[in-house]
Amino acid sequence: MGRSELRLQKRRRGFTIINALVASLIVATCLGGMVSMFYFSINMTRQSDEVSVAYSLARQAMEQVKETGFANTAESVSPSYTYFDNNGNLQSQKSASTHFQLGITVVSSSTVNGSNPVQPSPAALRTVTITVTNVSNNQQICQMNTYLARAGI
Repeated sequence: MGRSELRLQKRRRGFTIINALVASLIVATCLGGMVSMFYFSINMTRQSDEVSVAYSLARQAMEQVKETGFANTAESVSPSYTYFDNNGNLQSQKSASTHFQLGITVVSSSTVNGSNPVQPSPAALRTVTITVTNVSNNQQICQMNTYLARAGI
């Protein structure tokens, strides 16, 4: 073996510091991307859960209004509010654990003159609007509308 062959063997013998730094940089970049994807997926799951609970609350309220019916649903030009926690459990009043605010508005196209409380006229079309809002950031999550007529729709 000559001198030139020994030099070649020494050069091929293992990793240099630069090789190790480049490899660690690649691993760190990959780990950073994985952590970012994990954080994104957790936030999307949390947001999806919030929207699911909000739509469920709105659907329940809509069904309650429909069950109450045309004549027995109270007129409310300004919303009447109900409060719920993260899991959709009813709260008696707004508190620190309140997460959702559900507002119901019922407006009739025509009412009986002089009635107290306000009564819809027999030919009225009643518009029901249900809105669910996130209390912490005051962001509207969902809104549903339906109509009530004396004979039903």
